[in-house]
Amino acid sequence: MGVVENMKDFADLIKKVGDIELYRKILGLETEVLDLSRDKRRADEKIEELERTLKFKNELKFEDPYYWLEGDPAPYCPACWDSKRIAAHIVSVREIGHYDQHQCPSCKHVFDNGARTSPTRGLTSRS
Repeated sequence: MGVVENMKDFADLIKKVGDIELYRKILGLETEVLDLSRDKRRADEKIEELERTLKFKNELKFEDPYYWLEGDPAPYCPACWDSKRIAAHIVSVREIGHYDQHQCPSCKHVFDNGARTSPTRGLTSRS
């Protein structure tokens, strides 16, 4: 049995005994235990999120002009990552009469550097 279940059982026993003041105190304690349990769950979720972010940050490598993650064929926007720690993939934008341009869908920065798609890595820095 967990703490919350034990508190509920204890509150039910106190209620049967008829000590209303003690019953109210137990209900208050039960509320505090529930709040603490919720806070702990949120803290655990935040820790998991921070661990994922740290792992991602350690695996992300900069190769001019983009950030790359091993095994991911699409690069990440350096402006978004460096300024806001947003991992936004760069996407190809085709314009008639021009070579492919690459744009960040988050910050809208256009990488108009003649970049092309590489069969082994995705986008490369220059043609």
